[in-house]
Amino acid sequence: MEEPQANAAPADSQHYREMARKLRELAREFRFPGARQELLDLALRYERRADSLDARSAADLGRDHH
Repeated sequence: MEEPQANAAPADSQHYREMARKLRELAREFRFPGARQELLDLALRYERRADSLDARSAADLGRDHH
């Protein structure tokens, strides 16, 4: 699995958030609780990755202004 780069653009975090949203929509269609939970867990990981990218981007911006 590819890790996000240190200079990732905010658009990258938006992509992860969009994928998380789609995974949650897909999870609603699953009849089997185990499969549904796996998709929800993956969506949560994508949200956390987006949060991490946003935090890293904010930190980079803060360094640039000092």
